Amino acid sequence: MKSFGFSCFFALEGYLRAARVESWLGWIFSFFFGCIFLGLPSLERTAIASVAFLLATASIFVLNQYFDREEDQKNVIKSNLPVASGKMTSQKALIFSFSLIILCLALTVFTDISLAPLFLIYLALWTAYSAPPFRLKAVPTVDFITSGIGAGLLPFLIGVSVSRPPVVNIFIILLSAIPLMLVHGSGHILQALGDYEADRKAGIQTFVVKYGRKKGAALMGLLSLATGAFPFIYAGFGLLPPSYIPLFFIPLPFCIPIARCYINVLKDPTTENVITLHKTVRKYGILIMFVVGIYVLAEKILAF
Repeated sequence: MKSFGFSCFFALEGYLRAARVESWLGWIFSFFFGCIFLGLPSLERTAIASVAFLLATASIFVLNQYFDREEDQKNVIKSNLPVASGKMTSQKALIFSFSLIILCLALTVFTDISLAPLFLIYLALWTAYSAPPFRLKAVPTVDFITSGIGAGLLPFLIGVSVSRPPVVNIFIILLSAIPLMLVHGSGHILQALGDYEADRKAGIQTFVVKYGRKKGAALMGLLSLATGAFPFIYAGFGLLPPSYIPLFFIPLPFCIPIARCYINVLKDPTTENVITLHKTVRKYGILIMFVVGIYVLAEKILAF
């Protein structure tokens, strides 16, 4: 009985590793930010839609490993992923991904069938990102734009749809999603910087492979600066309430160690420096998302 329990635990751990939850925390932030952006949805509806979103996102990452398994085997950073390392067979990964998609769509229909089109677009875009013949990840510039839309805009729109706002100003919604798109585009380039050697050897023509690590690092910095600038622009045009202005300054201390590591990458974009930056962004990025999320949620609760 005990050995059976251990077997189940290790099997579950393997599936969780294949889902790579730690890699899509920013996607979860975009989704939940959308949920509370225009109001607070019911707890039951949010819980069911959240599970559907998590299932969809997990399926995307598993499917990505299926299509990238050969390249990942040559990647120092990704060679230990379940599919690339052989701990999960490609067939099992494909079945797992499709099972998650089916569960996601079933929950979506159960919650609100009007959410289904956005979920389908979300799944289709990320499938086109990884799968031939589209293979958008191998199209320079399109690669990080796809990531900005797929990880920033679409999760945000799904979250907004969950809250079911009575009046929807699509212009304001799209405008509000721009910082999310920019930060995810920047994050994609950071990931591509780490994958540079493996992608170059495999002939995958990402933006970073085509234009080089230094130009990729420079673009990543520009997108990050634009992410921070847009909220101030919105405040200047009166598109944000004054109570949100302190929020722009609270995350600044967390940005200092990230900026230091980024300068090192800009000067010398070696794999070691990129990995250090990646770890620093993940560590302090989580804190920034937590602070921003709590602040916005508190504002909504007090306003409610």
